Amino acid sequence: MIDRGGKVFLIRSTLVNEYGGGETYQIKLSLMLRKNGIKSFVVTNSEGLLRGADNERIASIRLPYLRRQNWSGWRNVFFPVYCLKIIGLRKWHKKIFKQYRPDVVNIQSRDDWIAATPVAKKMGIKVLWTDHMDFRSWVLTNVGVWYKNWIGKWVLRCAKKADRIIMISDYERKDFEKIVEPKGFSNVLTIKNGVEDKRQEYESIKCRENSICYVGRVVDYKGIMELIEAFGEVSTKYPDAVLNVYGDGEDLEKYKSLACDNERICFHGRTDEPLKVLAENEIFVLPSYREGLSLSLLDAAMMGKKIIASDVDGNPEVIEDGKTGLLVPAKNAKKLAEAMIWMLEHKKEADEMAKNARKKYEGEFDFDKIFEEKMLPLYKS
Repeated sequence: MIDRGGKVFLIRSTLVNEYGGGETYQIKLSLMLRKNGIKSFVVTNSEGLLRGADNERIASIRLPYLRRQNWSGWRNVFFPVYCLKIIGLRKWHKKIFKQYRPDVVNIQSRDDWIAATPVAKKMGIKVLWTDHMDFRSWVLTNVGVWYKNWIGKWVLRCAKKADRIIMISDYERKDFEKIVEPKGFSNVLTIKNGVEDKRQEYESIKCRENSICYVGRVVDYKGIMELIEAFGEVSTKYPDAVLNVYGDGEDLEKYKSLACDNERICFHGRTDEPLKVLAENEIFVLPSYREGLSLSLLDAAMMGKKIIASDVDGNPEVIEDGKTGLLVPAKNAKKLAEAMIWMLEHKKEADEMAKNARKKYEGEFDFDKIFEEKMLPLYKS
């Protein structure tokens, strides 16, 4: 049994410059483990995550990264090369596990699912997997076709060895079970994402009227194109409205250029104070094409904000249309504009939705409760 003084490895491999919800999750989980007397090590190659760990005084280890991630199609002929790389990665994990002796490893990325899992099991280390939308978005694509995605098939073989596979939303679990059907995985469970309740810390901040914000990565699939187009219509009707975009990403400069004619759209770059940003703005918008269970969306609900989100994936688990916020079709700028205008014109009804969003958070997404009731037993037992 792991108790106070135990060690947990949180392993997350990703693009070197990527920092999104899957990376924020590691910091949040590390702090909660620390609160319960368990030391965590963030094992990653993400520069942003390494900096975040350092800022919070969380121990970190730089993880080797396999730069080639796309082995699909004709690249399958290089599968033996991938196998050699995995052998090297397994040797690295074995060395690190021997050095630090973790009690539990929580693996959250494809190559490490394959490399670290068998090493940990041989050493008697408990293995947890957490999926941040990777299974359905790319890891298990075409895994049911016998001659395709050999790496995905390898992932599924290793999945049988994991003590638990944690899905962060009901949608993710259903989609995983659909992909692997008819194979059964008795070690799968759902533990929904959550965020800590910090609303009280920001209650003194004055919210600017008719202000709309987006907080997240600035990339195509987040619906930034539709957001800019929709706000163009909103700003015509409400000249005092402003759209604040917080975040960075590979498409940032493209969208800054696209929105340069509208002085009411402000790109602020990545923020280290997302809750302060939410407190300052009246409406939060998440127009993504796909989502797991967005931490930004949960933060907005926790802060009791007026919320508009695309009707995709895990978003409806937080937003009940017309009750806790508004849901709009993805890739539909017209409906998005209508939703923003409706909220600006129906303040009383929108305020009621914001209160309901806060109640929804309190009942289902308070991370302190989720961790204590569902996650801590997995690390301790």
